[in-house]
Amino acid sequence: MKMKKITIPILIIIFVIFVSHHLTAKENINKIEIIYFHATIRCHTCLTIEDFINKSVRMFYEKELKDSIITLSSIDFLQPENEHYQDKYKFDTQTLIISKKVEGKEINWKNLDKIWDYSNDFEKFRKYILKEINLFRRLE
Repeated sequence: MKMKKITIPILIIIFVIFVSHHLTAKENINKIEIIYFHATIRCHTCLTIEDFINKSVRMFYEKELKDSIITLSSIDFLQPENEHYQDKYKFDTQTLIISKKVEGKEINWKNLDKIWDYSNDFEKFRKYILKEINLFRRLE
């Protein structure tokens, strides 16, 4: 009986330590943010670009998205609460930004300005952004 009483609390402590270590380790992982900035009113090409981004990233980084190693978002940069992004990333029209974060701090970012060049060719578009994402994943 005494063995059982001691074992259960020890197992609970071990479980809590394991879970807290796992969560802490996950928070310290390098992360990639993929952010499509769009205007409030969007044309057909802008919507196509967003669709191409979503398809490309979800097709090749499903696990990373699930594990939050890669995040994908779409933000209306004309909304007052989002206007600061234009100054931060130096853009004035719809754009795709890739940002590398280490322990929550941005260490590098890039404007993928060729998305407009490939907006009528999904394969070229996909290859372009996947290449750029992979380059950012390798950055230390």
